[in-house]
Amino acid sequence: MDGREQPINQIMTQPVRSVTPETPVRDVATIVLDESIGSVVVGEADGIVTKTDLVEGIDRGRLDAPAKALMTSPVVTVSPEADVQTAIDHMDAYEIKRLVVEADTTVGVVSTTDIRRALGPDDGQPPDVFAGTAVTEGTNTYECVSCGERASAASKPGTCPACGAPMRNITMPRN
Repeated sequence: MDGREQPINQIMTQPVRSVTPETPVRDVATIVLDESIGSVVVGEADGIVTKTDLVEGIDRGRLDAPAKALMTSPVVTVSPEADVQTAIDHMDAYEIKRLVVEADTTVGVVSTTDIRRALGPDDGQPPDVFAGTAVTEGTNTYECVSCGERASAASKPGTCPACGAPMRNITMPRN
């Protein structure tokens, strides 16, 4: 089986570390640092707070704010049975580095680091698995992840002009 075909539940980080929406940012930062993790899920996957969110929040003096004030919401999810390529496509389409893995409840988190670790060659160099984010010289072709509308541009359009969904770069081959 190709590494991109393996199920996410084989590479996801579990158990999930979560906090309530009212947990102070100060406490969330302590959890992330003490447990050496990159994110915490807020509530029942109501949102996610990443290290980047924490840095920005702390920089703005929001240590006493609740986690819900810094969380990214809604979270982008994937099922545990989804394959690695599906996770890559979701991350690329939504320009994120983490997906929440959900069945009936939140069961894990998968990050770009998890994917690179699972697909990386033995030489220590991570593979370029996120081809949709690659930029080539000149004009690139972008495709809507929802309706399939295509557009050519020198830089990534924010959203599809037809339906408003995310666009992904399809100029670079994925294999």
